[in-house]
Amino acid sequence: MTTSPETETIPFSKPYRLPVDLIEDLKTKNLKFENEHAANTLLSQISYYHFKIYLHPLLDLASPGSKIYRNDQFFEFGVDLYRFDEELRAYLFKVIARLEVKLRSRLDHTLSSYKNDPFWYLDDNLFFKSKVDGYKKINDLRCKIKSDFDSEHELYAKNFREKYHNLSSATYSSLPPFWIASELLTIGTVFKIYDAIDFSYFKKKKDTTESMRLDNLALEFGAPKFSVLTNWVRRLRDVRNRCAHHSRLWNANLATPSEVANLLQIQPVNDKRLYGTIVVMNQMVKTLGIIDLDLRSSILAIISQSPTPSKFLKQAGFPDNWNTDLFWDK
Repeated sequence: MTTSPETETIPFSKPYRLPVDLIEDLKTKNLKFENEHAANTLLSQISYYHFKIYLHPLLDLASPGSKIYRNDQFFEFGVDLYRFDEELRAYLFKVIARLEVKLRSRLDHTLSSYKNDPFWYLDDNLFFKSKVDGYKKINDLRCKIKSDFDSEHELYAKNFREKYHNLSSATYSSLPPFWIASELLTIGTVFKIYDAIDFSYFKKKKDTTESMRLDNLALEFGAPKFSVLTNWVRRLRDVRNRCAHHSRLWNANLATPSEVANLLQIQPVNDKRLYGTIVVMNQMVKTLGIIDLDLRSSILAIISQSPTPSKFLKQAGFPDNWNTDLFWDK
């Protein structure tokens, strides 16, 4: 066997194992099964590497190597957590989609009206300038938008390319107004635009209405100021990406959203888990008045589909009796 002196790695030698072999291995580690045939079927359809993390909460952390399961723990408990995470991701993805549209449109309305220019995103004055590389950050975004727009085959894009150009930027004269360009933006790009906006540019305005313009936009989403709203958009992006890529979300390690503690009477048991971002979503939904979204009822319904998830909610940051916090009242 050879190793690299720089990284001290070793050749990967773990063999491929059939589902029946995986089941036998789990049984030697004290995990029980209600239905081995169903377990075999599931492991034939889902990668064990993708699934096994849902069995981790069942482990006895005091066992040798933390690899032995606690007494009376069943494989099916892990399946319940897997399905719970699946349902939760699907629901939160839909919520974020609703919020994403509003985050794009309200930013456009705010800055288009301020500049009286639907091409405001091409105005360097609105964005941070680095001492090292100037407006590279926003120009990289513009290049990405241009690339996507130039290759878009939808009729609205073809129509603009064939008929129009803008006078706002010689470099990006082929780009459309933001309300058209935004149709192609992912929430990751939306966040980067929020993050690139130089809010100090507005703070310098003597007119209070103008200086507070971005903070007033934040208030529409229930955030106390624009920098907090930008942080919240980043958290939505993080969760949305996990949802889109079918990554474990329920007990994933996530960054703490700003100002969440001030919204709650019952604090999260772990502020680096999903619950904090769900709080942000609910704050936005409530403040925007989206009456057909009821996060508390919907999440409680997902939890109630099996008895297992409620036993492990603290791993997602949910405190006991979280749903009784007045924050969740309409």
